[in-house]
Amino acid sequence: MKNSFKKSMVLLFIAMMGFTMINCPGKKDDNTALFLGLAALLNQPEYTVVMTGTLKTSGGLPIKDGKVTIADSSGILSSGQSALSDFTTCQTNSYVAAAGAGALDGEFVISFRLTSLTGNLTMSAVEAVGADNTTACTTVTNLSSSAFTNSLGDGTLGVNIDLSNRTNVNAFPITAAGYSVTVKSVNVFVKGEYPIVSPTVGENVCDGRRLLGGPAIKTGSITGSETWSGGILLQGTVFVESGATITVTPGTAIFGQRGSSIFFKQGSKLVSNGTAADPICWSSAASLGSRFPGDWGGIVVIGTSGASRASNTEGTTPQGYGGAIGSDVENLNMSYNIIEFAGNEVAPGDELNNMSIYASKSVLSFVQVHRGLDDGFEAWGGSGTWSNLLATGGLDDDFDLDEAFTGTMTNLIGHKYPSSCGGSFSTDPHGFEMDGTDATSGAGSSCASGSLNRCTNPTITNVTLIGAGIAGGQGMRLREGFAGTINRAIVFGFADAAAVSTTTSGTYPAVSGTIANLAYENGKTTAITPTGSTTITTTPITSDGSTSNCGFGDTKPDYRTISSLSGTYVGGASTEWYKDWAVFRAR
Repeated sequence: MKNSFKKSMVLLFIAMMGFTMINCPGKKDDNTALFLGLAALLNQPEYTVVMTGTLKTSGGLPIKDGKVTIADSSGILSSGQSALSDFTTCQTNSYVAAAGAGALDGEFVISFRLTSLTGNLTMSAVEAVGADNTTACTTVTNLSSSAFTNSLGDGTLGVNIDLSNRTNVNAFPITAAGYSVTVKSVNVFVKGEYPIVSPTVGENVCDGRRLLGGPAIKTGSITGSETWSGGILLQGTVFVESGATITVTPGTAIFGQRGSSIFFKQGSKLVSNGTAADPICWSSAASLGSRFPGDWGGIVVIGTSGASRASNTEGTTPQGYGGAIGSDVENLNMSYNIIEFAGNEVAPGDELNNMSIYASKSVLSFVQVHRGLDDGFEAWGGSGTWSNLLATGGLDDDFDLDEAFTGTMTNLIGHKYPSSCGGSFSTDPHGFEMDGTDATSGAGSSCASGSLNRCTNPTITNVTLIGAGIAGGQGMRLREGFAGTINRAIVFGFADAAAVSTTTSGTYPAVSGTIANLAYENGKTTAITPTGSTTITTTPITSDGSTSNCGFGDTKPDYRTISSLSGTYVGGASTEWYKDWAVFRAR
């Protein structure tokens, strides 16, 4: 009974710290008052709302260069919330097409937490200076956040929630003069309601159920090597400085406060090796049942193993990376890790990922990225030895390689969740997105241009990519400068082509990569002719588990290939290597 009480207090403490930056010292020997205070605070009612809408002009045309912000006007927002805003989606260059059925232009998604079922919020909208609905989307998505200053006015977002109908869009009426909003969908989640059935070992670790004692708080810069165990809470942007190594022990749970992230600078190292029985989890500090994609920023690792250009990372505090290879040393080693609910947006089209790997020499095995707002695994240059990787429920690309990444990747699984599970998909949520160079890199027309190999050239073997029919999503989008090989891949369930090859206008190396032994959905053409292929008409995996129930059912996915596809088309799972330690609940 005592241990159960302590574990409950750990969950309460972590959830509370996920909503506040305050870290007040208390009496060393008596935590009773603290526990009672935490219990009183966290037992207050709270309702998380995930709203998807379309920002439009007062005449009803979608605004592709907009931003929507929500602020409190009647004291009903929970404390600790900031930057409740989202930039609208720009999908089509044509003003008329943007207003057509099925277009995502003008779409935004905002998640906010309420202490009351009724009240009012202020909703304001802005457009970008120097852009309008005739501006090309490539221009809009490259705008700086500082460009969004042309006010369209303030409106009122009414709140009138009926918990017996939690998807009722009419419960959130919006009135505004200078713009209009069409609410497309809402989902209301109640704090404390967490109907997970038969949690895996990983879900128990990520949910803090195996922890005793309060978490160790990490903030600012870490200048010396540390070993992490138990519970860790990240506040703000945490920098691991050059010369420091962070070693994470099996069973450790690291929680990121809203808006936090961790950057491993050049010369630092992350060694995070769990086991199937004791995986390591990096998750959101929000309360159980209220965790969503984009809660925190995820892991950023910067190495000295080179890229096809020198540039800066994404994020509110970008760091330099790339260029010529320096000391080509391994600075990232992970096994049996889970990274989930990351990818917060810092500017239009600029989101951190669950795993952002810059010019690093990395070893990843048995690693899962789950429910990220942006990409799952993304690498810019460097090299990797990656095996048994799982990307589940992400809202953009599952695997994204850029700027002359090289290495081997074996046993990869990407699995999109239905849009009903919450979150706003990007305009092009692919399984693979891989390109070799960048417009600013100075690359010529061949891979050997300049002082570095300018092409992304991985050897990829055994792949399963399962889509959810999301508009704009392709199985494998291979772009300029991709020179790698892909062998034994299965692609199913994407709205668009199974494999495409595109080259942006300008002087770039052509796509020279190859695909062999591809099984893809009938009718979904492939622009790259594979060496050996077959078409499929039904799901190629044994079971998607309770994905239709957003991972809260009593069955887990079984990604092993169905019996009619075997040998040549084995895909990413000939065995259940993800069983028991991976996670699948959508929030």
